[in-house]
Amino acid sequence: MDSNHIPDDPMLDALRDLRRHDVSSARAQRLRERCHRSLRQQHASTAGRRERETHRVNRAVRLVAGAWCCVYLFETIRRAMTVYWS
Repeated sequence: MDSNHIPDDPMLDALRDLRRHDVSSARAQRLRERCHRSLRQQHASTAGRRERETHRVNRAVRLVAGAWCCVYLFETIRRAMTVYWS
């Protein structure tokens, strides 16, 4: 056992001996640019969708408020006519 209380394992020793490989800095930059472009496109489509949903909700609220006002107006007129003709 070593100091980390992990038993000696030849497979782990072989993995530790492997060299680390990384992509080149140019490749990393291209990958970053591609990711950023993709994120910007997703953000633009999400913002457009959110704007359309907000427009639908606002339209529905205006429709319900308008209907409520019409019902209130007709009820007020009906009660006034009831009082006038009674």
